[in-house]
Amino acid sequence: MTAWGRLGLVFAGLLLLSMVLTRFQVVPPAALRSATVPVNRVGMTAADTLRRAYTALTRERDLGAEVARLRQENDVLRQRNELLTREAGRLRQLEIITRTQAPNALGIAQVIAVDPSPLLARLTLNRGTRDGVRIRMPVTVPGGLVGQITSVSASQATVIALVDPESTVGVTLQGGGGGRGLARGVPPDRLQAEFSRGVPVKPGDVLVTSSLGGVYPVGVRVGTVEKVLPLGPNDVNRAVIVRPAVDVGTVEDVTILEGL
Repeated sequence: MTAWGRLGLVFAGLLLLSMVLTRFQVVPPAALRSATVPVNRVGMTAADTLRRAYTALTRERDLGAEVARLRQENDVLRQRNELLTREAGRLRQLEIITRTQAPNALGIAQVIAVDPSPLLARLTLNRGTRDGVRIRMPVTVPGGLVGQITSVSASQATVIALVDPESTVGVTLQGGGGGRGLARGVPPDRLQAEFSRGVPVKPGDVLVTSSLGGVYPVGVRVGTVEKVLPLGPNDVNRAVIVRPAVDVGTVEDVTILEGL
């Protein structure tokens, strides 16, 4: 047999073998294929769920870090805003005082301590001699007079408020009503002022500083007459109880004035 004959026989054999294998190929039953579909779907769904959960956790972690960063920035901005707001308030206070009370303001000081004794009314300020503060300098706020500085160190100063029992201030009726008087502190939160018997002082009258004593600028609000005490037969002066214009227990920032 020739070579071409042998090649033809091999080709025919391969063709026959291919036909046999194709005819008898094992095909999975339809029921088996149907049964495996849900398993495949469950696997795919589980994988997709895990992928989504991982993505969500990663995104939540990133968002949490971003929220923390924004909160920190917000706290910093809030603190800066509070400082700027307080500084703006101090500048407004200084402007009001130089315009309405006295043009010779030294500057603003912060109250850093209040004497706890109910019989005393003394404040500690965060300004001292290195800031130009001296004894007897008046201390005020836009609402009225606070008191005067009685002791000072390099970085702090002590103020005796008007309601302190050791405080005295010359007063007169606001609006030119006439009559000079002297007011003294009456613990815990009042003053008692004395005028000559002829001064027509009555409840509701506003008292301001006078030139008496030469410590405070003239015309700064001191308080309002709350009560006129009865005159005794031997009384030379008329005494009144005064509610101060400033509650020193709530003061945070004060203005220090240059002495007269």
